[in-house]
Amino acid sequence: MEEFVRYVKATLCKLIGFTCFVAAILAVSGETQYITGWCIGNGINIAYFLMLTSRSARAVQLPPARAVALIRGGAVLRLVMIALVLIVVAQFPSIHFGAAVAGLFTYRVTIFADMLIRHVRQR
Repeated sequence: MEEFVRYVKATLCKLIGFTCFVAAILAVSGETQYITGWCIGNGINIAYFLMLTSRSARAVQLPPARAVALIRGGAVLRLVMIALVLIVVAQFPSIHFGAAVAGLFTYRVTIFADMLIRHVRQR
């Protein structure tokens, strides 16, 4: 469980750092119209990750059948949350929808980069 907590903390730091880094690049390059959408998308992403880790930590203590049910139920809840937030974001023309959607995928980018770095280090 300690390794899981370390992973969660490291991933949260990477997500927040990546969010701030890209927001700074957007600000410096003058593309400020994308910053709000980017930060909202990443906020959704971080909330999704925290919900996922919370369910995963609880599922470890359950019998396998109940753990699967808990995680599947959580998946539906997380997807509904994403859909509802994106619907709300789409109602505000000042928030760039594409930037919000791009922010949602930062977890996948973080995982890919982390695995790529681990692969390169193993060689």
